[in-house]
Amino acid sequence: MKNISISPLSAQELESFFKKLDFSKDSEHIKKYISIVRETAACQQVIIYEAYDLSKDDIFGFFALKTTHDDIDNVPGVIVEFLYLKVEYRSKIEEFSNIKYSFLLLDHIINIAIDIQKLVAINHVYLVPISDKMRAIYNEYGFVNIPGSGKNEYEDYMVFNLLDEDSTLL
Repeated sequence: MKNISISPLSAQELESFFKKLDFSKDSEHIKKYISIVRETAACQQVIIYEAYDLSKDDIFGFFALKTTHDDIDNVPGVIVEFLYLKVEYRSKIEEFSNIKYSFLLLDHIINIAIDIQKLVAINHVYLVPISDKMRAIYNEYGFVNIPGSGKNEYEDYMVFNLLDEDSTLL
C-alpha cells in the first residue's frame, strides 16, 4: 500500500507523536485508555505503531502491540492492546486500496504477527473489543470470540488464528 505508512515509534518519539493528535472528539473512556496506553508505551511494555495516510498527509490512527505467553489460556501470541482510528477515518474506506482504514491496520497487525511467528512460536493475535460494534468489525475481519476468556462477558478476548487449522482455542 504505497499511500499508507505504518511504523513503530521509539520511546523518544512518543511525546511528539501524541501532541500531533487531537482526542477532543473522543469519549472520556477512550481518552483514559489512551493515557494508559501512553504510559505503558513509555515504560516499553507495548510498542506503538503510527498509521499515516501519505495521500492526505495525515496521521489516521495508531495501534499498540505486545507479546504474551500466558495471558490467554497459556497460549503465546500477539496482543493488540489498543487500536485507534481518528474519528474522521472510522467506517471510512481508503480510496486507493478500497479497504476500510480499520482493516488496513488489522492487515498490518497480522503481517507483523506473521513476521514474529518466523522468529518465535506464536500462532495467534488477540484483542478485546471496546464495544459490541468493534466486536462485529473484528468478527467481520476474521477474529473469533473466546467465550469466558475475560474478567466478564464484555471483556472476552477475540482471536485471529495464524495457523491453517487449529481448534485448540475454540
